[in-house]
Amino acid sequence: MRRSINSGGFAGRSNKTDLFIHTIQNSILTPELYFHIPTGIEHRFGKNAAKVHEILYRSMGPTTDLLRYFPDSLYLDRWRQLPVWEKNMERPIILQEAATGKSTGLFSFYVEYKFSDSERRAPLKNIPTCYIGIVEREAWLTYKRLSNANPAIGTYLDGQQTRIALFYAATYAPNVFYAGWEHELEPIDDERAIRQDVAKPNKKAVGFSTGSGTPWINFDIRTLKPMQQFLCEDLFWDEKKAGSVVKKAREEMLIEL
Repeated sequence: MRRSINSGGFAGRSNKTDLFIHTIQNSILTPELYFHIPTGIEHRFGKNAAKVHEILYRSMGPTTDLLRYFPDSLYLDRWRQLPVWEKNMERPIILQEAATGKSTGLFSFYVEYKFSDSERRAPLKNIPTCYIGIVEREAWLTYKRLSNANPAIGTYLDGQQTRIALFYAATYAPNVFYAGWEHELEPIDDERAIRQDVAKPNKKAVGFSTGSGTPWINFDIRTLKPMQQFLCEDLFWDEKKAGSVVKKAREEMLIEL
């Protein structure tokens, strides 16, 4: 399986994360259901991606993080319209046929993919280790910044925010596949849940092949939703359909692992 630079602009993706992404896009967020716009650094900068990544990695900070930690993919729902200019629309309009590239007001959201198969050895704040997840600290901070609600200034975007979903696979967690909105993710209320190291690159290493160089946070996976529940409640899927595709995708990925 190929290795590629991830959307955050750090390490080459692990084969397991690539497998998770491939599984979701082949089984759940399929071309028949969603328009998919890759937004990773390799897609935004093409042949210059490695150079851009290296420069950003060597100068990490809140400004460069906006490029380094950008979500993996943007999805537009081909069967649901939810135009932001329409006031008081809380549920989408279900289309009778799949939208084309000329359709307007499609329900949209970003997705960032994370994979973990390293279960923590000890609980945090009485949370069992099978429910403890891990994400890069600076990525979490950046997604919080990107998904803050707009201020109220009398426009149609009042109070709205960017939808960035975290799709999380944890092989040690009961449901394996989870999802939630990045703006709702918080560290566990335990001083050990946030690495306090200063974020800095590994000067002896090449940025795009050695990891992010940043600390991490631990979060309670149960603050996310099992994937089936997220699809139904947040992406407006039919419950029966969501259950069948998630079950199949999970089984397929675990076999490959």
